[in-house]
Amino acid sequence: MRLSVYTLLFFTIFTAAGIGSAQAQGYLLLSGKVIDKATQQPIAHAYVGMMSKGTGTLTNDDGQFFYRFPRIAADSAIVVAVIGYKPFYQKASAFKLNQQDAVIALEPAVPRLIDSSFIKTFEARNLVSDALGKIKKNNPQTPYLLNGFYRESLRQNGEYVDIREAVLQSEKDPRPKILVPEKVKALRGRQFLSENRSKVLEGYSFPNGAAIVTHSIDVGIPEYLDGKNLYDYAYQLDDTIAYYLDKQVYRINFRPVNAGIKAARTGSISINAADSAIIRIEYDFTAEGVKDVLKTGASDKVFGKTKREAKRVYTCINYKPFAGKWYLQDYRMLLDTQFEQNKTQTLGSIQLQFVTTEIQKSNGMRIPETDVLIDTENFSPQVIPKYDEVIWGNFNFIIPSDAMRQIVNTLAK
Repeated sequence: MRLSVYTLLFFTIFTAAGIGSAQAQGYLLLSGKVIDKATQQPIAHAYVGMMSKGTGTLTNDDGQFFYRFPRIAADSAIVVAVIGYKPFYQKASAFKLNQQDAVIALEPAVPRLIDSSFIKTFEARNLVSDALGKIKKNNPQTPYLLNGFYRESLRQNGEYVDIREAVLQSEKDPRPKILVPEKVKALRGRQFLSENRSKVLEGYSFPNGAAIVTHSIDVGIPEYLDGKNLYDYAYQLDDTIAYYLDKQVYRINFRPVNAGIKAARTGSISINAADSAIIRIEYDFTAEGVKDVLKTGASDKVFGKTKREAKRVYTCINYKPFAGKWYLQDYRMLLDTQFEQNKTQTLGSIQLQFVTTEIQKSNGMRIPETDVLIDTENFSPQVIPKYDEVIWGNFNFIIPSDAMRQIVNTLAK
């Protein structure tokens, strides 16, 4: 079995110097694992970083993380946080120098039960409406730039066959009357393409996947909740209050009021009780909603002409606080589709993921239109022997899962 490997930009002598070069230039490293203190099980998708500096990364599916930060920030606190757990705080200097085996155990935050009479009298829709109305107050309204890490993977019957990764910049301008509020640029990246991929999966991808997962409520209310669309859903307050960063969080479950709602979703919205900020949106498209997506002509660019049936479309978006505002922390999207050809069925699973690794100011024009990323399939070729992280230089990234690394390294031999 043979693997073709490609990379995009700036894979130069400078980046080839790798981790040692990063340390010499004033960077420190911390890597390890985040686990549940009670169960000792890994915690996936937990934030690890310096919230006071606007930098960070996420744990992977196995709870593993890799965080690189400037040496001058060693006296700042490293924070590990995820909804449902008590946050972890510790000065970076308290860890061993360039420690690679840190184990951080998070203690579950016991949810608080809401009185049943309060639930009956609470209008959940009003809480959602209030949170939507405070987007401009809680989210940045001046131009800014997000540096982040993007991964797009394709699995065939559960095994990885395509992986695209990149360091991205996403520029946002929430000010009114801006015609192009979001622009995405790839700083460097690569893709792994297995020749073992079935022909029925040819063309099965999101050409605009990077644009999808860098989008956020900072620049507007989600269309399915905007205006009259808010009333397309029934809302119910969960009977417990969760915690994030030691603050109370309301969870509002929502579902379509009838089967006629186009592109309908079922999910939940988590709202910070202190300032009504939306800190998580999570949903699945309903079976009818998935069919609505497949009816569009644009779907052929994703699915091709092969007989197919989409099984699941899932989205999860998280936000984190920085300098008094809430910014996109990470965005994940999953698409499962069953393909059939010659009575043979193949399950194709696409996962898109983006995590913000640094927040910067902008004038709204730091990314020229000529540099905007159009398609992740346009990465330039560069052969490398195995799945390593040298290419990322001083940028933070999400560690590939054990299953992902094992398959890629096996194919690369």
